[in-house]
Amino acid sequence: MRWFRLILPLIAALGAGACGNGNEGPAGLGEPTGSNPSGGEETTGGNGTNPTGGSGETPTPDETVLDERVVDYNEALRTASLKLVRNLPTLQQIKNVELATDKKAAYTAEIDAMLADPRFTERMIKWWKDTMRQAGGAADNKPSRDTAPNFAARVTVEGRPYTDLFTATENTCPGYDNQARAFTDGNCNNNVPQHAGVLTNPGVMMQFNGNLAFRRVRWVQEIFVCTKFPAEYAEKPVQTENGNDYVSPWDFESIGTTPIDFQDTQSVVCANCHTTMNHIAPLFGNFDGNGMWTNQIQVMTPTVPDPVKTELSHWLRPGETTAWRMGQPVEDLPALGKVMAQDPAVIECAVARMYNFAMSKEDIVSDLATVPPAVLEPWITEFTTNGMKLNQTLRAILLSDDFVKF
Repeated sequence: MRWFRLILPLIAALGAGACGNGNEGPAGLGEPTGSNPSGGEETTGGNGTNPTGGSGETPTPDETVLDERVVDYNEALRTASLKLVRNLPTLQQIKNVELATDKKAAYTAEIDAMLADPRFTERMIKWWKDTMRQAGGAADNKPSRDTAPNFAARVTVEGRPYTDLFTATENTCPGYDNQARAFTDGNCNNNVPQHAGVLTNPGVMMQFNGNLAFRRVRWVQEIFVCTKFPAEYAEKPVQTENGNDYVSPWDFESIGTTPIDFQDTQSVVCANCHTTMNHIAPLFGNFDGNGMWTNQIQVMTPTVPDPVKTELSHWLRPGETTAWRMGQPVEDLPALGKVMAQDPAVIECAVARMYNFAMSKEDIVSDLATVPPAVLEPWITEFTTNGMKLNQTLRAILLSDDFVKF
């Protein structure tokens, strides 16, 4: 309900504008004709009134409804407790903050205690399951779909660098002992020559198995870059012969045309997405339907009347190599993980997901709960200077004015 409390003063302000001046703008929100909503130099409307409907003084440009908030550490404690350990704070915790001489220090101590609580570990496991769209133990000779979220949660709560999600080579398939309330080591034994964090996880590869490995590529893009395809844009789009815009920076002819014509432009420009997708997908093609690695391509190409085993030429034209983005060639999944670990878009996505978790926002991709870059900027700086530790960035957000003021 934080968003509701924040927006109430804004609703009131808009209502006051509508009632205080009968000269409404096109949106019907009470903005007088000729007013400057940015708070800059004012021009008057037909009746010469001030845009605020007040005394005639122009408001200070830097003042916003957010400046009306006040610090409330008890409310912040309650909100944080529900997020971090999924329980309301105890009476003792409330007293610890309410009766403290230094309420900020007392609140900080309670946040640190919750971040060290086993319930926070379990909260992160659940959160990563939801985020990764993964869950389910091993059964019927199928790999567990819990191990990737477990590994991400472990990286988070233990304060390991976020980049381990893409570069770690051992213990990337941990379990969780519910009795001991602790992680247990575990390797992903699916024959991969060298592991690369969750990028080689058998549960992920099994769940997102599909034609030409495109579902696996989409999973990587949406979970760790926080955007759908297209993923790359040229400085200027180029029009195709059908008048559609080709926006990718890749050479249009870099992708295959048989048995599927990825250069087709009849209805949509397939290459806008597939110039990127087709350069990544071969890296995931050797995993079979159970997430096991083999030395040959295992995915299928959906041809009519019967699918056929995919070949490299189905994705790319001769001479093309696999790559994360244009100008960033990668030869295998460990190389992909290293490039992703340095990608600013991947870093921004991690911070945005943590910010949304703290602020009770929905998913960035499926719910379009995006965060303005200006809001994320200080947290990205904090994240990159603290060794890319998500738990430390979350802590900083929970201690910030945006969280403790209401």
